Amino acid sequence: MEKEDDVSANKSDNQNILGEGWCLAMTDFSLIEDLTHLVGPLTEETVVRCLQAKFYSQRFQCKLGPVVVSLNNNRYRPAARCLVEPAQPQWLLDGLVREAVTQHADTGHSQAIICSGESGSGKTFWAMHMLRQLFDLAGGGSETDAFKHLSATLTVLRSLCSAATVTNTESSRVGFFIENFITDSAIYRTKIHSYLLDRERVCSVQQNERNYHIFYQMLAGLGPEEKAKLHLTGYSMHNLSYLSLGNTHVWNEMEEKSRFDAWKNSLGILGIPFSDVMRIFSAILLLGNIEFIEGTGLELDIIGNNEIKSVAALLGVSGVALYRGFTTRTRNTRGQLCKSLADVYSANATRNALAKSLYSRTVAAILKRANSLRRPNINSSLSGSTESNLHHVDPGGTSFSEQMFSRSSSIRSGYEKTKYDGFISIIDMFGFETAQKNQLEQLCVNLCAETIQHFYNTYIFKSTMQALKDEDIQTEVEVRYLDNEPILELLTSQRNGILNILDIECAQPRSSIEVYTSKVKAHHRVNNYFFEPLPKADTIFGIRHFAGRVVYNADNFLQNNQDTLPDDVVSVFSKQNCNFGFVSHLFAQENKPVAGDVSSGPHGLKHRILPNSSDFKRNGTRGTLSSDFQTKLDNLLKTLMHSKPHFVLCLKSNDRGEMDQFDGDVIIRQLRSLQVLETVHLMAGGIPHRMRYKSFNNRYKIFFGHTKPYQLDTQQDQCKAILNNFLKAMDESKLPYVSTQWMYGKKHIFFSEGTRQQLEAMRAERINKAAAIIQAYWKGRLCRKYWSRYKHQLLSDRESVKSSKTGSSWKSNKAKKVAIIRKDENLLQQASKYYNISLESAPSVPPNRLYCVAKNIRLGYPHHRIMKDDYPKEPVNGKVLSRGEEVDVVGPSAKRGHLIVKNSNIVMDVPYHLLDLKTIPELPAMDI
Repeated sequence: MEKEDDVSANKSDNQNILGEGWCLAMTDFSLIEDLTHLVGPLTEETVVRCLQAKFYSQRFQCKLGPVVVSLNNNRYRPAARCLVEPAQPQWLLDGLVREAVTQHADTGHSQAIICSGESGSGKTFWAMHMLRQLFDLAGGGSETDAFKHLSATLTVLRSLCSAATVTNTESSRVGFFIENFITDSAIYRTKIHSYLLDRERVCSVQQNERNYHIFYQMLAGLGPEEKAKLHLTGYSMHNLSYLSLGNTHVWNEMEEKSRFDAWKNSLGILGIPFSDVMRIFSAILLLGNIEFIEGTGLELDIIGNNEIKSVAALLGVSGVALYRGFTTRTRNTRGQLCKSLADVYSANATRNALAKSLYSRTVAAILKRANSLRRPNINSSLSGSTESNLHHVDPGGTSFSEQMFSRSSSIRSGYEKTKYDGFISIIDMFGFETAQKNQLEQLCVNLCAETIQHFYNTYIFKSTMQALKDEDIQTEVEVRYLDNEPILELLTSQRNGILNILDIECAQPRSSIEVYTSKVKAHHRVNNYFFEPLPKADTIFGIRHFAGRVVYNADNFLQNNQDTLPDDVVSVFSKQNCNFGFVSHLFAQENKPVAGDVSSGPHGLKHRILPNSSDFKRNGTRGTLSSDFQTKLDNLLKTLMHSKPHFVLCLKSNDRGEMDQFDGDVIIRQLRSLQVLETVHLMAGGIPHRMRYKSFNNRYKIFFGHTKPYQLDTQQDQCKAILNNFLKAMDESKLPYVSTQWMYGKKHIFFSEGTRQQLEAMRAERINKAAAIIQAYWKGRLCRKYWSRYKHQLLSDRESVKSSKTGSSWKSNKAKKVAIIRKDENLLQQASKYYNISLESAPSVPPNRLYCVAKNIRLGYPHHRIMKDDYPKEPVNGKVLSRGEEVDVVGPSAKRGHLIVKNSNIVMDVPYHLLDLKTIPELPAMDI
């Protein structure tokens, strides 16, 4: 309770809505598994109390209907391997994976598990846990070669794509879409797609943040001889420019070395040469110490002459050629190539662009290598580009209509049918974040978070309400939620979206950031989600995102969005000039000779830092960083639309990353942004689920009973017969009571979350019972078939036992088996005297308690309960206690398993299993 008091003492006045009862009823709330089962008014205070109680009782997951809410207590620290099993089993997440596998096996539709939440909420950790559970269920377990290969891939990518930010020491700077292709209910291939690697971090780290983990790990893990070969002797994070700009605090060096050893071993499993990758990463670190300045002559002087020689040696090129690539510019003027000297700004920008290109292309090559192993003999329609992220899926199993995504840039035309049975995917995309200086990368990250939240809103709220409206069904519960579609329009509209204006300005030969920001402010000054922070500045603007306000600095928007690398430096790494095969392979497409062009060297073109397959053309670059990212997001949405989504809402317990600290204000902020309270209202009181009559009848036909489907005229009549038998079975079932509600539409049956839970539970109960009967029948048949053989064997065993009991051996064995228990009288007397126990008299019978214990709740007498069923069958003094009637329990009964109940001056003994603590509403009137 001390921790809870500290938390409540730190509440701010403007957001503290919990009042004095913040820490009350902790024990009661910790037992609730589903937020839809909360008793009383569903408020933010109630939800936060429940989450706090579960947090301090070490139960970090709870259900919200079909959605799982997960709390991050920051206790799970990074390990050497990614797919490690957590210290405690996570039953709800494991159940979610099991449900996805079951639904894929039942329906054949692809499944998608989506982890959403702010940066630092534990999305990556729980995604890896669910991936491990998926392999345990459908992939053969953790001892298979496929799992070990996947674990090695994710271990490598974790060090390459994770960095420390202000709020999260293990922030993933890339989004992952992990597809597990399924055939015959088994995983036969896994493919990882990456989204928007934050390459700006390679050469520009903000204050109090760190670069990618691999740089610090290699400095801690490399030996003196290895550092000498890589020209890193005498270098550390303090004198390497790309690392010294950020946080240089020394972390646990032993842990860094352990993670580097695991990374090195995992790289070997993938068949990637360790020395080649280290040469590139060492060259990247040394590139940061090279700086071009104005010289006395025409050419630029250089600071770091030794570093440029080391970089040239590591990359297998000539130092002079590398210098020329940085300081020379080739332009194509009417077919004539003209060379000129670059200025200081262009030379240093080219150095940074080369560092970003080397890093991002190396990561992409490693990922491509990992995805290419054990390639199946199928024609997949997924793109085979360097960043393969175009998902085209068979639309046969749509979960909701494409019309729900109405923004103009969201869905683009064209898809192909694939030849696999479907997939079960895990999506670990970017979470909403704010940095000290928010640039284009943060804008793209928050655009991704907006898109995932829009998908959640559409699937949970918008599509449900639209379906009810289309089928003329009126409901009592009206859920109001924040639709973030206007924010997406502000960012991605094809007319005047912020990113579209940026692409137009990047295409202009003479553009400036001042012109860009002035156009953005002119178009969106009256937009409610756009604002200009004070004091006003030319290159600064703000956006009101679904999770909070963010101020963006557009100083580098144009440069980062163009994402270009001049071919003067690219041509240095051609096969003719470079003797390091790995580097020349990274730039092989750009240096590929064109038919009819015998000239070598630069052609005055600009290439992409990380190209797509469509960029490998000689007519210049195509696309920008933001347009490519939007295209990949749109195709991801298309894939998710044609699959059945499962949501995991991740919450971080505090903004400081402290272990076992629950900050109520932080939780409330996330509950509001993720629309958790609105989801609770919809799941608890609305009818959020719908199924077509044919699908419903096929899934729950086990409730037909003696009714024959062909005797009914329509699918709706069959559905009514199923629900009628379901009501009867629910009265006879021993499962806990859950309120049910459903409505009949034109094409769909709409039902509540309680109905879905009860239908699934009773369906599983009946299937298990039927399986037990089938197994018993089959085992009995086998026993009768082979009884003569079994009988002969039993008689032989009996004779052998009788013969073994004769003779001295039987007596010796019997003597060994019978143990004589002896007691020490002196010790017994001393213990009795110490505890004041009399050995002569029997212990006294304890008096009757003035309370009872039910469901871990202590209840005194008298108290109120609700009748679960009618009792008794025959009236007692003309009185029958009916179902749902409130009665007074006055004490325990002399009859075993009964309680004394008083109602209307009539006292009777009622079995305790017919009495419930919860309020049981009356059954709604239905047309069945």
